[in-house]
Amino acid sequence: MIRTAKEMGLGTVVLDGNKNAPGLNIADIAEPLDFSQINKVIGFISDLQTKHINLCGVNTMGSDIPDILSEISRYFKWEGPNKQTAHITTNKLKMKQHLVRGGFQVPLFQLVQNTAEIIKVWDEWESEKIIIKPTDRSGARGVSIISQGNDIKDAFDDAITNSNIKEVIIEEFVEGPQISTETILFNGKSLTPGFADRVYDTTLSFYPHVIENGGWVPSNLPKEQIKKIKELVENASKFLGINRGISKGDIVIHPKKGPMIIEIAARLSGGDFSESLVPLSSGINYVKEALKISIGEPLNWKSLLPKKNFVVANRYFFLPKGKLEQIIDLKKARLMNGIEKLEIFIKEGDLIPHIDSHAKRIGVFIVKSTTRKKAQNIIDNIYKEVLFKVDGFWISGDPSLYSAQN
Repeated sequence: MIRTAKEMGLGTVVLDGNKNAPGLNIADIAEPLDFSQINKVIGFISDLQTKHINLCGVNTMGSDIPDILSEISRYFKWEGPNKQTAHITTNKLKMKQHLVRGGFQVPLFQLVQNTAEIIKVWDEWESEKIIIKPTDRSGARGVSIISQGNDIKDAFDDAITNSNIKEVIIEEFVEGPQISTETILFNGKSLTPGFADRVYDTTLSFYPHVIENGGWVPSNLPKEQIKKIKELVENASKFLGINRGISKGDIVIHPKKGPMIIEIAARLSGGDFSESLVPLSSGINYVKEALKISIGEPLNWKSLLPKKNFVVANRYFFLPKGKLEQIIDLKKARLMNGIEKLEIFIKEGDLIPHIDSHAKRIGVFIVKSTTRKKAQNIIDNIYKEVLFKVDGFWISGDPSLYSAQN
């Protein structure tokens, strides 16, 4: 987002509570300030304005904070999410209730106060599996998939511990392909340039945690089904009040009922989706159009049409809990044909935490090719080449081998 803003000729002011955040190093003005401290943020912006710095908009990428953007944009009379939409889209319960009122299909859900309620509702649903999650977190924090009753207590405790407002919901688990979408909405018009098949089949060993291992662009779904899903997320986003901005959709395809909405967020995604997967695959950088909305400039809808067609995938490295002693063949892997990015989030000597959310993945890589088969071969080779020494043992970061590593 920062690089795109610079390419547009915009100056950038970047705030992040982590003083080591890499974006601070490339910003024109940087401040290690936690953006959740809204009064301090507003004070900081106001101070810059007294110095005649022409600030004209606010946005974020990968952070589920439309409520914060709403408050800041309303204070300075900038473009931003309206207060109601920001509130609804950051609370999974309210979002689902609102979607149901609009006639949109969502998996069964219920607010629960304790494990007894979970057992009662689960019996009523007659669902094989359920999801237990906080209503107010993202990145799979506090999210569990449950297939047996004796796992309920730990999952409920994890969810309520991760919830800032101590609120937990359960959802029917729907078996079916999952899709990520990103939609641009502006004055009644909408377009969905972001569309990816999500990958969960290699992370089954993380039960009861629900961990994604990246995605594929473009989708393998039939064109008619892709069109139907795009219409669904665009209509649902408008119903949620996202009229001038971005929506990020998570969709599951029910084997009988068709596409259902898991969640819709009023923000740009993280996890390389809008930053890398879509631009590398289709040549579309819709982050630029998102920034235009933020600063009140007209959109270039033609820029949101595909210019090329490559297969692009992102995958992650997963390691068991322990001490990372050594990493080998990163340099060789980065030189492989088709590798667009390879980053490790930790360094030798660091302690690896237990993986219970997306934040605990220890690295990422992105591949690009002309077919899925060729891209999969590159993925397989990366998992073979890059090895990690943890507590004296050499281990692959391939999640499909995770159970063997533990």
